[in-house]
Amino acid sequence: MQLMKIKFLYSFDKRTFRYYCYFSSLFLYASSSFCHGSIAKDQSVWSAWVYTPVITIPIVFTVLIYAAGVLHRYKQNKPVHPGRIVLFLLGLLFFYIALQSPLEPLSDHYFFNHQIEHLIIRMFGPWLLILSMPMNTLIQGLPKWIRRGILKPILKNRLIYFLYRLFTQPYLATFLFIATLYVWQIPVLHEQALLNQPLHDAMHVSMIVTAFFFWWIISDPRRSAARCSYGIRLFLLWAVTTFNSILGSIITLTRTLIYEVYDQGINAIPMSAMEDQQYGGVILWVPGGMMGVLGTAVVFYLWVRDSRRKKRIQARYTHASRTQTSVVQ
Repeated sequence: MQLMKIKFLYSFDKRTFRYYCYFSSLFLYASSSFCHGSIAKDQSVWSAWVYTPVITIPIVFTVLIYAAGVLHRYKQNKPVHPGRIVLFLLGLLFFYIALQSPLEPLSDHYFFNHQIEHLIIRMFGPWLLILSMPMNTLIQGLPKWIRRGILKPILKNRLIYFLYRLFTQPYLATFLFIATLYVWQIPVLHEQALLNQPLHDAMHVSMIVTAFFFWWIISDPRRSAARCSYGIRLFLLWAVTTFNSILGSIITLTRTLIYEVYDQGINAIPMSAMEDQQYGGVILWVPGGMMGVLGTAVVFYLWVRDSRRKKRIQARYTHASRTQTSVVQ
């Protein structure tokens, strides 16, 4: 009976595990968007750190839960790979830097800094967390009452499963990932988001949520070929890289000021408004494109690994068949 309880607490079928990975990640990190700092004129950049409880507390609790899960798996002789631990902590660190470091208040005054912030919350942070595959470890680090009283109803909720199936459609997830970038770069919306904090929060939430969906589809090693083949993943990465480059090149090469809302008067970074806009376009253009290259490398790695695994299985099957035939003869 005790073994059955342990199996219930720590074993999830692939379907429920996958959509729980999505929505638990979204609930943990969508709140990370609700931050707002300020920096005064002539204030030192390094003194402009932001301390927002709604971000700091969830990140600290996530680290503690993850540490408990790592310890639990170690006691079970199923240790978490050190590389995954590093990726997980780096992902959290990137979110913290984007939303609590001086980068956050500077993003209200410089388009260049704002694009760095968006690059982190759309690319680096979500992708590193996805690559670390942390959810099984996080689940095992949770208290029993949470697993029994909260996780079980969530995993059986039909609406959540429907939303999971909807937003993990590869082409829809990719479209939404690209669309959130383009929509929020429309000058009118972009400027309103800077002037209206709830709208600014909505911008960050939409970017983080769509990023988790997209990078999970790209990096999920368990996704069946029929659901999203490696060839399709490469096409999706190409699409994201292409649209990123198009938007970045337009902003960089435009000779007129697109975003007039930014105020460089705080003297934190010596650059004109036009230079600020061009540097921001370059951030969209070059690092955004490089993330597509890195994603392609990961997909190729998964593809080669999967092919080798299939060849080994086929070789064992062929060897077993030949052995059985020789015994019969």
